[in-house]
Amino acid sequence: MNNIKIFYLLLIVYFTFEFLDLKVYFFPRVNKDAVKCIRSMAGFFQASIFRFFMAFMMFGALLFLVGHPGPAAVLTILIGVLLVFGSGLKRNVLGEPLMFSDVAVIGAFVRHPRFYIGAIPPFARVLVLAGLALLGLSFVGLLLNDLFYSRSGHGLVLRIEGLGLFAMGYVCLNGLGQTGLARKILPVADLDAGEVRYGLLATIVLSWLRWKDDCRHKLQNWPQVPAGRLDQGPVIIVIQSESFADSRELGLEDESACSLPNLLQAEREGVVGRLQVSGFGAYTMRTEYGVLFGHEEKELGFRRFDPYLTAGKQTDDALAARLAPICEGRIFLHPHDLRFYGRDALMPAVGFNLLIGTEEDFADAAHCGVHVADRAVGDRILALIDDAVAKPSGTFICTVTIENHGPWSGGAADYLHHLRNGDELLGRVASALEQTGRDALLVFYGDHRPSLPGAVMPGGARHTPVIIQGFGAFHAIARLNGEAMTPAGLHHRIISLITQQMK
Repeated sequence: MNNIKIFYLLLIVYFTFEFLDLKVYFFPRVNKDAVKCIRSMAGFFQASIFRFFMAFMMFGALLFLVGHPGPAAVLTILIGVLLVFGSGLKRNVLGEPLMFSDVAVIGAFVRHPRFYIGAIPPFARVLVLAGLALLGLSFVGLLLNDLFYSRSGHGLVLRIEGLGLFAMGYVCLNGLGQTGLARKILPVADLDAGEVRYGLLATIVLSWLRWKDDCRHKLQNWPQVPAGRLDQGPVIIVIQSESFADSRELGLEDESACSLPNLLQAEREGVVGRLQVSGFGAYTMRTEYGVLFGHEEKELGFRRFDPYLTAGKQTDDALAARLAPICEGRIFLHPHDLRFYGRDALMPAVGFNLLIGTEEDFADAAHCGVHVADRAVGDRILALIDDAVAKPSGTFICTVTIENHGPWSGGAADYLHHLRNGDELLGRVASALEQTGRDALLVFYGDHRPSLPGAVMPGGARHTPVIIQGFGAFHAIARLNGEAMTPAGLHHRIISLITQQMK
């Protein structure tokens, strides 16, 4: 009798998932012209088998956790609704749907909820928090009921059945992935096209299977930089400035005319280009990975959405590892929790021999808003430059700033205030390198544009400024003059400039 009940509840969950994806199918939030080209009812039903086994897995997992079929079905449906609702919110803010790799954000969300909650509109924030609270309270309540009030082993049997359903769904999905069906119906890493053709829930599970498939393919290896014959190694500084963008290109020129003097000076000198980043308002790690590892997103396939999940597989490709023959000191500096994207473990593995970013490192640092100020970061970089020029060996300093991370409670004015501080950081570091007289290379760029509701919204151009400025023997490097490049292209430009200088 219970097995029949479980079967019917599973069907209810599955058809609810079908309905949710049909809603996304008929009312997509992507370009309508693109929808006309790619929407296919046949494709939608082709993906139903993936939705079915997704429902299998989720229902089985929740039945294992709560031990009650009815509540497990309700909670599974609630999660599906929250996924569709949350995906709409995310698209409004960041221009992208929810994806399988967003699961990796859960740990960071728990540790630093303000990073994420503040970016959600107040009304939607209440709904999301209420939904998550209901899920959590339901888990706890049903678990306590089993522990203290249930006197039979009935709940244990149901949990075992739930575990079996989860395992069966997982095995079936993996089997489908290995047949190549997921690759056939979702051949490229285009989640917008997948959502339109198959619905959100099917695209999430399809992209997860495609990610697993792409993870099996090894990327091209890059060689180390030759040691060369210089008496002194160069000082190489790479600064990824949080949300740094040209305010004129954001449509904020009325509020910020000529507010970025160091960027304007770099433009006059011809050392500014355009960095073609893929993220908007978030996904720092995509740009960071491209610059540090040099692999284009097209090569990564479905790994592109969070490349740090698999970055540890090719540690020798990283900029720090490649520069090891000429840079004895390889420093990674980030004034925030290094557990974000697993940097605490990844950065030592990819060749950095000094990490600066623990709470102790910036315990007394000045803050601007809620984060460590760019001025404090600049003070630390200048101190590291002084240490570097006192040594004959080369030094590589990679910095990821945090001051201009949203949400911006004061809107555009708040963002622009922090943006000016980022520009000041650029000027301070360039001036310090100029004064040392040492052969040096400064690379400064923005990781993505800001998401400012009502002022800067998803859609349109996404590029950010990139400055490559040489000092000493590097002063003669070719000027950018507005040249466009990807983050991976910037990685190879850095290596090329240094290799040419080593000859």
